[in-house]
Amino acid sequence: MAKLTVEELHSLRAREEVKMKKRDIEGRKRHIVVAMGTSGIESGAKIILDEFADQVEKKGLDDVIITQSGVIEGVKEPAIQIHTPSLGLVTYAGIKKSDVEKILDETVMGGKVIADLQVEA
Repeated sequence: MAKLTVEELHSLRAREEVKMKKRDIEGRKRHIVVAMGTSGIESGAKIILDEFADQVEKKGLDDVIITQSGVIEGVKEPAIQIHTPSLGLVTYAGIKKSDVEKILDETVMGGKVIADLQVEA
């Protein structure tokens, strides 16, 4: 393996710090939790997680954090929970990839619940 120069190490560190910052919940106002238990993953939760990450990045939503959890009991998967200052906790179930942008725009950023996706958890 080739040795890295000091400049290459600094560049690598800077790139990794940017990646780690995206995982930091400190200072974030909106939080999306994707249920990633084995049954959630089997039903497509990884696709949902990836789409949320892509859309958050594309839209430049720096105050939104996306994390994973285990299963959300008693709801159809894939399932997510959203925490916002205006709404508190909202749980959505049976999420499709095509729902992600609408959820970001209407619930996460717009503060409105999407009734046909909402469930009590």
